[in-house]
Amino acid sequence: MRPTARPAYAATSPTLEAPPGTTLLGRPGQRPAKLLVGAKGAKAGDGPRVSASVGTMKRRGFVTSVSALIVALVGCAGRAAPVDTTPIQLDTMRVTARQDADGAIVTNAYDAEMLFERGLSAMRHERCDEAVELFDRVADEFPGSRFVSSALYDAGLCLRRVERFDEAALRFERLIREVPTSEDLRHASYQLLHLRLKLGRWDAGLELADALLRENDLSPDERVEAMALRAQLLLGKGDHDGAGRQARDALAWARTRPLAEEVRDTHSLAAADYVYAETLRLRSEAIALPEGGVAEQRPVLERRAELLLDAQRAYFDAIRRQHPDWAAAAGYRIGAMYDTFWTSVMSAPTPPPATPLEGELLQVYEEEYRTSLARLVKPLVRHAIRYWELTLLMVERAGLESEWTERIRVDLERARTRLLEQPEGPEGIDGARAPTPATPPATSPATPAPAPTSASPTPTTTTPTP
Repeated sequence: MRPTARPAYAATSPTLEAPPGTTLLGRPGQRPAKLLVGAKGAKAGDGPRVSASVGTMKRRGFVTSVSALIVALVGCAGRAAPVDTTPIQLDTMRVTARQDADGAIVTNAYDAEMLFERGLSAMRHERCDEAVELFDRVADEFPGSRFVSSALYDAGLCLRRVERFDEAALRFERLIREVPTSEDLRHASYQLLHLRLKLGRWDAGLELADALLRENDLSPDERVEAMALRAQLLLGKGDHDGAGRQARDALAWARTRPLAEEVRDTHSLAAADYVYAETLRLRSEAIALPEGGVAEQRPVLERRAELLLDAQRAYFDAIRRQHPDWAAAAGYRIGAMYDTFWTSVMSAPTPPPATPLEGELLQVYEEEYRTSLARLVKPLVRHAIRYWELTLLMVERAGLESEWTERIRVDLERARTRLLEQPEGPEGIDGARAPTPATPPATSPATPAPAPTSASPTPTTTTPTP
């Protein structure tokens, strides 16, 4: 779900705007670092900070007076140089006073920028509670400040980093509601969309995704991201057909972009591949094997096997994107499909014998049938082990530790034990068109993928959340 981590406002304190030509963007589609103009570190001529009396006051009048004085002095000198007399709007200064134990009055003066800088410092040092408190004070005590949007956005990022997802969503919702003209509005909307997916708020997430997709100025990466997130939301809601259509639409839209508009967001493309694969897997596993003989069961097994292979190809597409989290999730699912298919076949109703049997003879028939069946479907256990081993090799070489990694280890050990329990003898399903492992993609799970750049998918049928 990118599961995303768009960068924080600025890793350093607010400073002057970057010179022309300076690149502020990270990878395509990411939120640029925000450079703010503030009193501290501002250009010479902005004027000094002034002492404040108890209460609040604006410094606009002070700067205007200074500007007027400069104009008068220049006029007296007879110079004709133009002077910019435009008033500079500075933030409100708040001053508090208290009486200490000795009866002396202690004052404390601060403005929105000072609180914001202290919040950034706490955030850089991973003191999230302190940072969020300071960011919230900016929004609460200085609602008209230019720092409100920055503070709410960074508060949301900080809370998300420590997995306080509900609280993070509240900050992004407040930014969208209270600062609707902010430059951060779209970035906050995407952050909120990821969080609603993470929190399982399907309907609210779909409403936000639809609103984003109605915008005409989305970049190619942003549009595919919104489409992939919408597919994940539909999958989580249980609308498997809708999720499959949305995932295919996202992939088709990306494939048809001209070179100048190429989609580079591998996370979202892999997410769409994964969602489409999940819908195929779920369709396959929803097919129950009927009672009856081979004539009744074989067509059902073949249809289920066909869907399994289609899902496997879609999971391979996700692996080819070389996004480590989605590659791990897809590799796990391929192994799990074969494991589940083996379980379904082995638990299917026993076909009746050609001639009626009773008592001990019927029991012997059923035991021999299960033994023969176990030999025939034994390759399914080997396929599950193979893909789990390849995926585990990939994630370990990439240094990726996630819920998927632990799940692979547990299920791999279980499958190895199961294989040892299977009867000896010839293996395989002759002429039944049963699934066989396709050739892994060139960038197979054995190939280490690059380090993750965003949130990971979680091991459920509803995400993936990166």
